Amino acid sequence: MKHQRLIKGVRAILEEEYGSEESERMADRAQGRYLQLCRENHNDSKALKQHTFTRIYPAVAVYETLRKYGISQEKAVWYVREYFIRFAADTVPYLQKLISVTHTERIIPALFQKLSEKGFPPEAGFAYEFPPKEKNQARFNILSCPYMKTCQKYGCPELCTAFCDGDDAGYGNLHRNLRWGRTKTIGRGDDCCNFLLEYVRDSES
Repeated sequence: MKHQRLIKGVRAILEEEYGSEESERMADRAQGRYLQLCRENHNDSKALKQHTFTRIYPAVAVYETLRKYGISQEKAVWYVREYFIRFAADTVPYLQKLISVTHTERIIPALFQKLSEKGFPPEAGFAYEFPPKEKNQARFNILSCPYMKTCQKYGCPELCTAFCDGDDAGYGNLHRNLRWGRTKTIGRGDDCCNFLLEYVRDSES
């Protein structure tokens, strides 16, 4: 069976512990649950599907499958988190090199804010507030998050931390002059996700 990308990635991690045949069975079961989730939620808006169909539903499907196999809550979350951590480990070096070669670290915060607002729009269920910021910063708070709402809907709010940790791995080490300063997330029980990415000069870093 052909597996969705996240499910395929978690399957590779599971294989390290459970072997090829057992991990394949788990992945097949997760794929089936993923397709069911997509059918149940086919009326999701186009903007929301960019998140639910590509990340949230496959993660929920994997998590539910692992729990049904008797894997603990903590370990099941770990497998999904590990997928995002490894994905970041594979992709971040390319971003680091691109930023260093093009010397674009100064404009990354503005670009990050623009892409975030476009990719995580209100139409997908995100609610924003915009605190005052300096021109070298990207700063915004997310007050409502469909990642958390969907995890809650399916009885696994603890899973949302895997997405939060994936963000930290992806944005936490882009360049020595870029500081990732998010200290709160809804997924970890806080009142908002206080996103902050800022350019700092060498004397400040």
